[in-house]
Amino acid sequence: MVLGAACATLATVAALRSGPAPHEDGSGDGGATGGPTAPQAGQALAVARQEFGLLSGGGWAQAWDLWTPTAQRAVPQAEFVRVNTECRPPVGVPYVIDASSVPDPTTVRVDWHRADTTGSATLSYRAGRWRFAPDARTLADYRPGADRLIQNRTAAGSCH
Repeated sequence: MVLGAACATLATVAALRSGPAPHEDGSGDGGATGGPTAPQAGQALAVARQEFGLLSGGGWAQAWDLWTPTAQRAVPQAEFVRVNTECRPPVGVPYVIDASSVPDPTTVRVDWHRADTTGSATLSYRAGRWRFAPDARTLADYRPGADRLIQNRTAAGSCH
C-alpha cells in the first residue's frame, strides 16, 4: 500500500516536472508558447506529499532534491543525508497533511503531523516549479557541524 502511494506520488511529480524549462536566470517559465502558467495549489500539495513520502521512506537525497535552490545552498545534500542516516528518524511512519493555506499565489503552507509530532511547511513556486522551502530553524539544524538534530533525536530516544 505504501509502495503504491509512493509510485502514484512519483508519477505526479514526474508529470509536474515535464512542463517547460525555466529561463536560465530562473525567472518565469521558459516555454516557447504563451506566458508563464499560473501556479496551482494542488501541484504544491503533490510536491508536499512527495517530500513527506520520501522523508518517511528514507529517501533523503531525493527529498533534498525537492528543496528550493536557496535551501540547497544552505544545506549540502551530503550533510542532509548524513544526519538522517546517522540518526534515522522513524522510517515508515507517514506524514499526514492536516490543512493547507495559500497566503499568496506563489506560496502554499501545509500543516502536518507524524505520530505525535506536528509542524508546518512552506512550498514556494519559483522558476516554474513548486519547491519545498525549509524554514530557518530547519536549515540551522542541518548546517554542517551543527548536529542539533542528532542531539535532539538522541535525547528523545529516537536515534539508533
